[in-house]
Amino acid sequence: MAKPWIGIPTRYHEKTEYIGQIRHYVDAVLWAGGLPLLIPCLGDCEIVHDYIKRVHGILLPGSPTDIDPAHYGAARHDKLGRLFPERDDTDFTLLEHADRKALPVLGICFGVQSLNVHRGGTLVQDIPSLVSGPLIHDEENDRPPARHHVRLDEGSLIARLAGRSEVEVNSSHHQAVETPGRNLRAVAFAPDGVIEAIEDTTGRFIIGVQWHPEREWKKDPFSKALFTSFIEQALVRYNNSNFNE
Repeated sequence: MAKPWIGIPTRYHEKTEYIGQIRHYVDAVLWAGGLPLLIPCLGDCEIVHDYIKRVHGILLPGSPTDIDPAHYGAARHDKLGRLFPERDDTDFTLLEHADRKALPVLGICFGVQSLNVHRGGTLVQDIPSLVSGPLIHDEENDRPPARHHVRLDEGSLIARLAGRSEVEVNSSHHQAVETPGRNLRAVAFAPDGVIEAIEDTTGRFIIGVQWHPEREWKKDPFSKALFTSFIEQALVRYNNSNFNE
């Protein structure tokens, strides 16, 4: 059976000089029928271009870093986290290629934020500091992992995949989409008003979610549907590329 290649940016751990990615993402892509292609974040766009010539879909995973607010014309907030410019550059290069080739994109946590910034949108740099009456969106050492409900916009692709208008999600982030970028719209909202998901408005499969479906796909039908739908769209690109060759 044909399997589309899915490009996934890696993480870099400075202390150990380890380059890799959390296995949850790899397992979810493999289960859904894709082949993960891990792309090192080296800050070299030419190397990234060599990788992305081979892929049929882009998965932008989470990251322990924040996007440099200079990319969306904002000053740095006091609560801004650690920056990793190489990851920002890698994501933006992948998204440029995805737009040129009309590839499907699934952004998760940091990935929804880089997608939004690439399209000219802005971010809330620190939810606890900047949102009135915020929920707990981030994991804390002395508490269980954060969870909350999310309202899905009626008629959105993500609501159709969920099969309902409200879902409970895991939560591990201190930033979020503030203003959606071009051809993007907000389609999911936490009770405190924080945007939890965005979609492309042109009909392409481009979904960004602030939660982590890769952690729950084994037991959650909605998380499974996100990955299977994403890989199905990548398979369409795979078949079209082979036909054109």
